[in-house]
Amino acid sequence: MIPFLPLIALSGPDNAAATDGTVTTLDPVFVEASAANPWQYISLPGFEIISRCPDSFNETYVRALRTATAARLALLPKTFWGQLPTPIKIVLYNRPPERRGGFYSTNPIDLSWSSEDGAILGSDTILLSHPVTLGDGDTFINCGNYWDIQSETSNLSIDLDSAIRIGARVPHFPAWFIAGLEGPCGLLRNRLIDSTLLGDAVILSNSRWISSAETIAIQNESGKRPKGGGGGRRTLLPLGRVFSGSVSIDQKGIWGAEAALFVRWGLYKSGARQAFLDFVDQATREPITEPLFRRYLGIGYDEAQKRLSDFLPAAVSESIRVPLAVPPDAELTTREATSDEVARIIGDWGRLEGRSGGLQYSEYRHECMEQADRLFERISSRRNGDPLFLAAFGLYELQVGDGLRARQALEAATAAGVVRPRAYVELARLRLDASLPSAQEGIGDLSDAEFAEIAGLLTTARVQMPSLPSCYRLLAQVLEHAPTKPVREDLGALDEAVRLFPQDAALAYQVANLYRKFGNPAGATAIIDRAMGFAESDGERELLSGFLAKHAR
Repeated sequence: MIPFLPLIALSGPDNAAATDGTVTTLDPVFVEASAANPWQYISLPGFEIISRCPDSFNETYVRALRTATAARLALLPKTFWGQLPTPIKIVLYNRPPERRGGFYSTNPIDLSWSSEDGAILGSDTILLSHPVTLGDGDTFINCGNYWDIQSETSNLSIDLDSAIRIGARVPHFPAWFIAGLEGPCGLLRNRLIDSTLLGDAVILSNSRWISSAETIAIQNESGKRPKGGGGGRRTLLPLGRVFSGSVSIDQKGIWGAEAALFVRWGLYKSGARQAFLDFVDQATREPITEPLFRRYLGIGYDEAQKRLSDFLPAAVSESIRVPLAVPPDAELTTREATSDEVARIIGDWGRLEGRSGGLQYSEYRHECMEQADRLFERISSRRNGDPLFLAAFGLYELQVGDGLRARQALEAATAAGVVRPRAYVELARLRLDASLPSAQEGIGDLSDAEFAEIAGLLTTARVQMPSLPSCYRLLAQVLEHAPTKPVREDLGALDEAVRLFPQDAALAYQVANLYRKFGNPAGATAIIDRAMGFAESDGERELLSGFLAKHAR
């Protein structure tokens, strides 16, 4: 999975990299708490933190985290941010570097160094490696090393969850809105709240148009244009093509820039912020057409495009101030983390980190998996019954290929009602694999009891996290082997799937195939027709039109 890079310490260089490609990987540093310097545990709404940093830094970090949550809600309403079934885990530690140099790393644990004494990512008061968030759909863990810290710094800014929560929101947002928020030109550039906190406001920097060079050119032209002139104008794509994503590869840059310009205009310059938000929300439920656009925004595509063109020079030249209700400081309550918590969080991190990265990090990834194994085994040998630990342990065993131990742990965790949707999905997958005969013929492969058990697990997963696509994909496979041919009521969850993920053409194709297989060709056609309206690429449209052509014969 591509890691999310959170924004930390807004002043200072954007990155640091080795010039000669030399990378030295240090040993992973995670161990269980020692009596001398135990891990501390901190719980906040939406977050779970273990830390080996000083208390004063923990307070600074938590204050920044609370401010980030307030900033997120100031930028978009609560309904636009998806809910997660489990808190985001955060690991803070402060291992000093073994030698001087600049960070060159794609992950925070190995602390790889360049041979140059280059700049260190961070600011004058916060020095750190790249904090990275990894996840597997329902659980996300952020880890970073903080050393040589001045704990009372006021310039620490954090964005751990904006991209995650946007992705977890259902129904899913259309691609143009995601690009307008998180793309290279978006308000939350590179999936970050790229902002400067100034007291009671968030300051969003000026917009970016395609590239830095293009942006500067428009700024220069705008500064030189006569009063009332059109300096800084650029030819824009038709809005209909922005919404449909029907652009060539060489137009992707302008598509992303225009999507960002439209989102910026709609939220802060259109004078109709709520109407724009209502339009975006409706665009997750029905395909965008010009009548729909006009119904919410009161103008057609041509007039909107003219306003965007007029707005562009100001957008690339001016920042935007967003009022922020800063949460009051609250007393931070910490306690010593239990060995179960340390093993669960760091073991899960090691599992996720052990499957990330390229071949150049194979030795490091192997060490991460070994560390996870030691932590999990130490706690599991005590016959630990904590459902959260058992779920994490089961997923680890599944990843390393021990299906028997994975099933035992996941059975115990789910029987205890653990809140971890993937535990239910993966257990359902294990049960399905064990139940199917070697010759899979389809309907009738599963007994009534087997089907009820597997479907029940997937129902729990869907309730805990509706935005987990793997649950619906597995359910579609299960229905293909049901004891009897499913009736209309049995397919309700798949109807839910195509509503929650309207832009997922492959999922629509899979569900439509089932509808045809079970004797409902009209329902299959309706699913494909609806998906065609949401398709965001020529490839997706080709897939869907191929289904219609195949079954029209």
